[in-house]
Amino acid sequence: MSRVYEALQRSQGDSPSASPLVPDQPEMAAIGASGVGIATAVPVEANWLKVPADRVLHPTPTPEQRLVSLGAPQSQGAEMFRVLATRLAHMQNKRRLQKLLITSSVCDEGKSVVTVNLAVALAHRPNERILLIEADLRRPTASTLLTTSTLRGISEWSEGKLALEDSLYQISGLPLWFLAAGQPQKDPTPLLESERFAKMLESISSSFDWVVLDATPMLPMADSASLARLCDGVLVVVREGFTRRKVLSKAIDSIDKSKLLGTVLNQASMLNIDYDHYYGNNNGMSKKEAKKQAKKDAENAQAASA
Repeated sequence: MSRVYEALQRSQGDSPSASPLVPDQPEMAAIGASGVGIATAVPVEANWLKVPADRVLHPTPTPEQRLVSLGAPQSQGAEMFRVLATRLAHMQNKRRLQKLLITSSVCDEGKSVVTVNLAVALAHRPNERILLIEADLRRPTASTLLTTSTLRGISEWSEGKLALEDSLYQISGLPLWFLAAGQPQKDPTPLLESERFAKMLESISSSFDWVVLDATPMLPMADSASLARLCDGVLVVVREGFTRRKVLSKAIDSIDKSKLLGTVLNQASMLNIDYDHYYGNNNGMSKKEAKKQAKKDAENAQAASA
């Protein structure tokens, strides 16, 4: 497990955030510690980037969904996802890193929440075009975080019911496109291992700076292993207090070590950063300063009314 690690923790409002993990074991390191090469992704224009109005999504995330990059962009959680996006961008300057696979060892570790938050954070970077792919065809979750509507996508395309250029959606106000899974499939492995799917992914990726894939867990399905061979890097989401070490080790061992970028620790509690106090809120004031100012304003208002 001598790999690169990145930690995610929740802000005080139960929102996830991303922050460098202070390692408690010597084999853990900060993200960006390894990897050489040059990014080669050169986006080109394509007709599918011109999305009609009926395929523009207008997400209205709820607090329970924890999409802080969309719903609370000034929060600590959103800032930590920006940190993660920045570090990945630095890695992209040193090696080929365009297609990024997000997975987990088992189900219910929060990989879809992490994936969507990261895609939004990347989309907020200047001059970047992002494609988010809902590659978990067994239990699609990313689409439910972005809309309440039923979306068609990869499944319908694979059955010849939908053209690829008609399967893309765009997130309102962002250079972020979304390819939904569509109808869930019981066994998508043959599709994911097909040459047709590989060619589709390569073709559509040429129009974007980043392609972020929300994949199935590594265990017990083989879907993520099939997708990993088509991607440049893999991040594994780990939920604190939920993921067993042996299971995580088995999942990581199944990933090509040259593609493993690290892990993302979701819902971590090891960091307790008073973000608002340090950076300020309420027009640049800390909570203490804001409280003083509110008290002063109330006294002035009372004096004026007298």
